[in-house]
Amino acid sequence: MLRLLALIFSASAASARTTGAVSPFASPAEQAGLTATETAALQNQVDRYLAQAGGKQMAANVIDLGGRSLMFVALPGESHPRDMTDEALVDHCALPVDYGYFCAYSRQSFTGSSIPMWNCTLYRIPWTANGSWVDNQTTGTVANFLDDSGVSRWNDDGAFNIDEDAPWYWVHWIKN
Repeated sequence: MLRLLALIFSASAASARTTGAVSPFASPAEQAGLTATETAALQNQVDRYLAQAGGKQMAANVIDLGGRSLMFVALPGESHPRDMTDEALVDHCALPVDYGYFCAYSRQSFTGSSIPMWNCTLYRIPWTANGSWVDNQTTGTVANFLDDSGVSRWNDDGAFNIDEDAPWYWVHWIKN
């Protein structure tokens, strides 16, 4: 009997997770116009990024990556993250990229989820497919691309610079 109850509870919890009911961000996402299915897909994407890069979810589609930067998560199938925050959480990677920022994108041609980088520090890159980036830091500032061992394997030529088809598979960190 206990096993049967555990199975029922497990199935119920799994169902709640897929509908987004467990997330405290489900209601704001639905208020932003997302369906329950889209809300669940977005939360699943956020959960995957949290597992890969760590951090803390701040809004339906925003992850705090440890106080240095935020990640803005695009809904699966959409080109850019939606603005779903009531707070002063600004995606500086919305085109055109704000001056002073290096922006990494999960997909090619400056689309998908984004990580705006302002402070000169290390930023974790959780993506493994081809994406893109824009270096709009102060003129001449160089971005370093580091592998999984933290070794700088490549750097750009300095701001302003772009790559609309960048291979993220070997990049684990960026130091802007």
